[in-house]
Amino acid sequence: KKIMKKSLTASCLCKGVKIKTNGRHRNVSNCHCIQCRKTHGIYGAYSNVKDKDIKYLNKKTLTWFKSSKNAKRGFCNKCGASIFFKFKNTDNISIAAGMFDKPTKLKTMRNIFIGSKSDFYKITDGLPKFNKYPKN
Repeated sequence: KKIMKKSLTASCLCKGVKIKTNGRHRNVSNCHCIQCRKTHGIYGAYSNVKDKDIKYLNKKTLTWFKSSKNAKRGFCNKCGASIFFKFKNTDNISIAAGMFDKPTKLKTMRNIFIGSKSDFYKITDGLPKFNKYPKN
């Protein structure tokens, strides 16, 4: 199952950004694109929910960075945590999976943008690999 209904809480390291999610959560994609590498220091692991399914419990340190003409990234301006990725003109938002409090019951389902991955690690998880976003 790729999408599960659940309620999760998530926060950055300093708790300046804290959220509660409800509804359908996509399983995790490991993104190896250059932006995720530069943002996370390695690949980014993201789940995804509808905008309407996020409740901000705290967002006083949330800052948005326009990372391309099509997307922006949300981070904490105090502790530096990379939290969100959002395409323009969509009604959903990707959340860095490491921000969620355990247990998440999420599973990693795929690796995307593998052509951009760095050379210091190998993808050995046996999960599907894609050079870009898969259709679904």
